[in-house]
Amino acid sequence: MPKTHSVSIVIPCRDDYKYLSSTLLDLSNLSPLPEIIVSDASKDHGVVKEICKDHQIKLLQVEPPSRGQQLDKGAEKANSDILLFHHADTDFSQNHYDSLIQSFNTDSTIIGGAFLKDINDLYPMFRLFSWFHKIYTMHIGTLYGDQSVFVLRSIFFELGGFEGLPLMEDVNFSSKLRDYGNVRVLAPKIKSSKRKFSREGTLLRKLKNMWLIILYRLGVSPYKLAEMYYGDQSASSRGGQFSSNSVELEKIE
Repeated sequence: MPKTHSVSIVIPCRDDYKYLSSTLLDLSNLSPLPEIIVSDASKDHGVVKEICKDHQIKLLQVEPPSRGQQLDKGAEKANSDILLFHHADTDFSQNHYDSLIQSFNTDSTIIGGAFLKDINDLYPMFRLFSWFHKIYTMHIGTLYGDQSVFVLRSIFFELGGFEGLPLMEDVNFSSKLRDYGNVRVLAPKIKSSKRKFSREGTLLRKLKNMWLIILYRLGVSPYKLAEMYYGDQSASSRGGQFSSNSVELEKIE
């Protein structure tokens, strides 16, 4: 009889007030119900706490803000054998969920993966890029955070997790995951909010992202890149040293 896998969904939140409630509502309607943990580093934690209370979701506060640190702390509190790292502004349906569980049930060699990203509607000029991105991602490409990366919990900790990195945590982890074993990119496309593209323009945003990745590949510290990306010195000023002031996991009821 095939093993029935359980799933913990970890959501790193940083001022995602606009999207969090609707995302938690969608995730709370999944069947079988996954464990859901919001790992929060928002300026107003009280707002996030109220949202989680409305949906009876587990909540973890992490300071200072660091996406990698938030993901790592959430994973430490998770209890399921599959970890899914999901952004608050990204959709996730029952179809995505069923595809995830089925992939592990039908192939015991899979250690992790992600979903294809829906980028077709960003701009007509990127339709060709969308086709290339699909082929690249399916076989050798980086698995980015907004593709809802998933991994067996045991493998996650064996690989050292996201190493608390404030930026490029997904690029770093993706490389480790692909080197370790069988990674599956699932066909149901996943769509994220276009807020950053709308604010800065599609082309400019993509060029910025590409430039940051190039700098990272050239050896620039993720902490310095985080300063450039977020426009503050909170990450880089510690020279890569994070002291987490995370509180105990709260079950908001």
